[in-house]
Amino acid sequence: MIQDFRHDALATFHGLPVFVFDFADAADLEGGGLPADVEAWAWRVGVSDFEGPNGDEVWELFLASVDTTRIKALTLAAWYPDEAGIGWPEWHEKVIAAAGRFPNLEALFVADIPSEMSEVSWIEQADPGPLLAAFPGLVEFGVRGTGDLSMKPLVHERLRELTVQTGGLPPEIVRVLGESSLPALTGLDLYLGTSRYGGGATADDLAPILSGATFPNLRHLGLRNAEDTDNLAAAVAHAPVVAQLESLDLSLGMLGDEGAAALLAGQPLTHLRTLILRHHFLSDEMISRLWEALPDTEVDVDEQNAPGTAGERYIAVSE
Repeated sequence: MIQDFRHDALATFHGLPVFVFDFADAADLEGGGLPADVEAWAWRVGVSDFEGPNGDEVWELFLASVDTTRIKALTLAAWYPDEAGIGWPEWHEKVIAAAGRFPNLEALFVADIPSEMSEVSWIEQADPGPLLAAFPGLVEFGVRGTGDLSMKPLVHERLRELTVQTGGLPPEIVRVLGESSLPALTGLDLYLGTSRYGGGATADDLAPILSGATFPNLRHLGLRNAEDTDNLAAAVAHAPVVAQLESLDLSLGMLGDEGAAALLAGQPLTHLRTLILRHHFLSDEMISRLWEALPDTEVDVDEQNAPGTAGERYIAVSE
């Protein structure tokens, strides 16, 4: 799945290192500044700083300078230098218009913006459905930010991995995702976030996903960055989807001993190859219980946090 988001733009995507294309002047490309092995890179196109040109200038030079027929992975940076969180309808329109120039594109990530340019909760997304439809060969898709997002259920025949990174994933978007038709999907990563920034999805909102019926080929499920991780873990403990998984990810949230105990008291987890819980609030005793109960499972319990003086916990990505 797509690498963790905390604050930075992607360093790798689709198993490839990211090359940043943020040029608007052809003179900047003189002297062989672009890699010749186009297909060996994920190309991050757009504005990289507040003093940069507009995205349309960068995009036009990119199309004129790079053999896009060889590109396998593309990430879209900001469209406007001074308001990095907006402009996604314009970005989508430009990319869709050029879709025929990317016959080998396998992976696309929208809003690859570091927090220094725009906090994740400030990113105002557009419906990704038309973008997905324009690229039927995609196997991996990711999007960062869901501010003001209104969307229809996604439809795609080949997509295998879907990642939505937010500080607060609206419950209505979670329900829409649960109505999507993605028959090839094997990996789903949702950053559920906090109600303070529009999140707050419950087990009821996630029910179609947790049933296993919506995505019958799912092998990895990430319900990450959640503020109510203990109750979420209790729901997951009895969710039919778990039996078909190889990897379960409840990381970046507020998981405590109560949630971990609920996991262990539920259905067997010994079939899992990995259980990812990093950034948690578990005690040393509970960590030992997890290791003892799942000796053949890789249990990631990095980033052990201590609650605040009043028992406060926090998610990894919010504003």
